Parts: sequence; structure tokens; C-alpha cells
Amino acid sequence: MMLKLSNKTKWFLKNVFLFTLNPYLAIKNKFDFDFLNALRANKQLIKENNLKYETLSVDLVKKYKFDNENEKSYLSSQHLRNVINAEYFDDLQNYGYGKKIIETTDFQELEYLKSFHLYPANVFVISEILDLMDKEVISEGLIIDYPSGIGNLFLYLSKFFNNNLFYGVDNFEQISKKDISTYQEKIGNIAEINTIDYFYKNKQNEDVEIVVSIELNLNLIIDDILKLDANYIIFETFYVSRFKFIKEKLSSKYKIYKINESIIVYKKIDQK
Repeated sequence: MMLKLSNKTKWFLKNVFLFTLNPYLAIKNKFDFDFLNALRANKQLIKENNLKYETLSVDLVKKYKFDNENEKSYLSSQHLRNVINAEYFDDLQNYGYGKKIIETTDFQELEYLKSFHLYPANVFVISEILDLMDKEVISEGLIIDYPSGIGNLFLYLSKFFNNNLFYGVDNFEQISKKDISTYQEKIGNIAEINTIDYFYKNKQNEDVEIVVSIELNLNLIIDDILKLDANYIIFETFYVSRFKFIKEKLSSKYKIYKINESIIVYKKIDQK
């Protein structure tokens, strides 16, 4: 009983503290203290790694036209309005904290982000992959999206990469394998999507260049991600910044390569 009371007291005092830091933001976001805590944790991690910080930018992405990809993805996903997790797949832009976090920054291209059939952080993922390409530090390894959902990120990446380099990992709890296959068939079967166990059994000898993990609690999959042994890993920043044990696990094998309010890029320590 005393322990429960102590925890409730700590929770209350923490929320009071978060409110005093930014009362306007607390009211605007209907006292969502988990969101306020995510913002605070992000700021702290960015401060600790200020030399790796780069402001949010889509300049590299805007060098290309994605009108065809946007139209194809939207048209190919109409059946998703009736799936298990339709709230997510039918409204990628506004789901979760991704867009809300970006709105707290000085980023001025929100309307541009809305044109993509992608969760907002994934547009910045495209930007970072393009940057790695420009720097010629990635070559012919796999790009794994974990969890991949319908694999719509791969449709955009197919503009630059061979489809044979894509692999999507999903456990099919939030969306059925059949619904994913329907989307993939409509866009031209851009990527193979299967479970992590299937990957270990059939593809574990292939080199993994990049793992992208967006919009999922990392505590559920962090060990599998580390096991994939990718040269680079890209996460949403707030899924890392709030959890000491995740930061510690990552630091045993990776170092922060780049960070902003939306995403964080890790590079394998022994990678040149």
C-alpha cells in the first residue's frame, strides 16, 4: 500500500513539474503528460549529443518528385479502411506522437509531409538514407523495415534502390498478412514481408545495411534489432530517449551518428 502511494506521489509531482515547464503545451495537448515527458526526454538526449544534432530538413527529399508514389500508395491502400488497425493505416499523418513532436519545432514543411502516404518520421528516414547514399557509406546490403506494416516505405525507397534489397519484418498482429499482400500486389510487389523468425531461418547470412524501426515500442524488439547486426539503425528519437536500458543496450554496439527531434540514427561502432 505504501509503495503504491509513493509511486502515485512521484507520478503526481512529475506531472506538476512537466506542467510548469510548459503550461501552454500541456493545455493544448489536453494534459497528455506522456507526450510532455517524451518531449522533455528528447530535449535531454539532444542536449547530451548536441554535436550530432542536425535540424529537421527535407531538402534532399525535395530534389525528387514523389507524386506517382504518393498516388499509387493511397490508391493501393483503400482496403485498409476496414483492417484491424484502420485508425493507423487510414490516417498515418496524425497517428501517435510523430506529427505532434514535429509541430513543437521550427520545421516549416508540414504541408509537404502531408503529401506522403507515410508516417511523418519516415519522410525523414528517406532523407537520412539519401544522405548516406550521397556520402557513399552504404552499398549493397539489405534495408530492413521492422515493423514494416504494409511496406509503403519501400515503395518510396524503390526510387533509389533495387527491390531485392528490401525486407519487411512484421508479426501480422496489427494487420493481416493477406491485407499486406493485397497492398504489395497493387504496388507491384516491391518488398518481401515476413516474420523475424522467417528471416533468421532463410536470410540470416545476408548483410544488413540499415534497419528502420519506426512507431513501435523498442522494448519489444530491441534484442532482435541488435541481432540483425546492421551497419546503421534508424529509430524515432522518443522511443529511445525515454528508456535508459535501451540506450545502454545500443551503446554496447552502436554510437549516435545523427539526431533530431523526429529520428535518431545509430552507426555500428566498428563501421568505417
